[in-house]
Amino acid sequence: MALRNPCIVVIGAGVAGLSAAKKLKEYGFNDVTVLEASEKVGGRVASATFGNACVDTGAQYIHGASEENPVYCLLKKSGLLNQVPDMGTEAFYSNKGHKVDADFARRAYEAGEGIIQHRGFNTGKSLGEHYAEKTQGVIDSLQDKDKKTRMQSVFALVGKDMLIDVGASDLHRISLDSWQYYTNMGDSLNVAGLMFQLVDILLEDFPKDSLLLKREVSKIKWDGTFSVAPSPTAHTEAASDEKVRQYPVCIVCENGEEILADHVIVTISLGCLKAQASSLFIPCLPCEKMEVIDKLCFGSIAKIFLEYEEAFWENEVGTISLIYEDDTPASVSTNKMQWLKNLQCFSVLRPKERFGNILIGWCPGDIADLIETMTDDELSAAVTDHLKMFFGHSNIPQPKSILSTKWRSNKFVKGTYAFLPVGVDGQVMDTLAQPLVGCRCPSEDLQVLFAGEATMKTLYGTVQGALLSGHREADRLAAHYKKTAAPTSTTSLDKQV
Repeated sequence: MALRNPCIVVIGAGVAGLSAAKKLKEYGFNDVTVLEASEKVGGRVASATFGNACVDTGAQYIHGASEENPVYCLLKKSGLLNQVPDMGTEAFYSNKGHKVDADFARRAYEAGEGIIQHRGFNTGKSLGEHYAEKTQGVIDSLQDKDKKTRMQSVFALVGKDMLIDVGASDLHRISLDSWQYYTNMGDSLNVAGLMFQLVDILLEDFPKDSLLLKREVSKIKWDGTFSVAPSPTAHTEAASDEKVRQYPVCIVCENGEEILADHVIVTISLGCLKAQASSLFIPCLPCEKMEVIDKLCFGSIAKIFLEYEEAFWENEVGTISLIYEDDTPASVSTNKMQWLKNLQCFSVLRPKERFGNILIGWCPGDIADLIETMTDDELSAAVTDHLKMFFGHSNIPQPKSILSTKWRSNKFVKGTYAFLPVGVDGQVMDTLAQPLVGCRCPSEDLQVLFAGEATMKTLYGTVQGALLSGHREADRLAAHYKKTAAPTSTTSLDKQV
């Protein structure tokens, strides 16, 4: 191992990349550069101005609102959690144009949640198979025919909402063992309009000249010997004593710029790895890592922001759920020809004083991909007719403005987050997380490291998973260089991982 001050490059300025860079600086590494392909930092923690407010176009939930969760702790320490409002009540509407009894719907929904959140262990089954079987048992136990119909339609709603949680198109594609290794940090907390500020927290004290935007990486050459000659302006005698510095990694950007490094932490999304991994690395990634990238799924969700002059929903409502009375748990999957059937969940941005009258409609999987191809006018008209059918009256106006996210077509992300398909064990994420081992330069350890939510089998699909994966790789390099000084601000948050 070289005794020189190591040059470390982080590819990607999402939460994983920023958290890795921040912690490396805290460990005392002072040659850390972050490369970001786009014009903005934050990755899938993102925002946009909509109406008179800033909204989260990316992540907006803390999955585990507890002191065990570093994202929760960072937002709490900053005082942002003091701004989280009461989330309001839940309202349920039927496709027959009437309101559904909220007490019944909530009880049925909780029963469905208890079934669908099952933590399988090496079952090899799909979530869809399990859910259809178990909910049918509950329905069969009921005597009242009307109650059976109402119960199964709410169970179907739970299944549809799970597709949104996962970003998938079919429950039968999702592994029942998805949460086999998952760390439960507590209940989820909706921090809409606040999550994007996590990026500013991670950037605090990080030198601006070490963050390079619009640096799309085209090649990562590793396991090599790349040289930087001594500076020609150096004193002649000093220059004669100075050895040519060699590096095992050369990062080539699309603009032709080459950046040499001792270590590179790759934090690009699984979606980008799927699209680019076969051509991005020279030498190629080992077969076992390519197999993992191929096996894992990268889901997609769309958020449709709808702004109205006046609210047509009741003032205390925070969530609107739309129930199809003919739906069954066994029928839960997406159908592009009937895409509106998978637009069943709407969140109300609260408080009204801050956001005005804004709804967020949520869509999963290939329905999200379809929505990305639609014009605002097409989407606005379709959603308005959809809501009219459920609310049972025709005076619901078209929104005065509309914004839909486009994560799948974002070339630097290509989706939202990873999920486990049937037959794939979460341990493959450990394989994805392993650093590359060189052959030609075996003395140069940890040349290429990997971080990101898809490398965390215990917390994939979450912001804290991304953050802690960055910490993990910073810790790995710190241990390699025998850095014993503990980081000042984050050590206590990582003890559980």
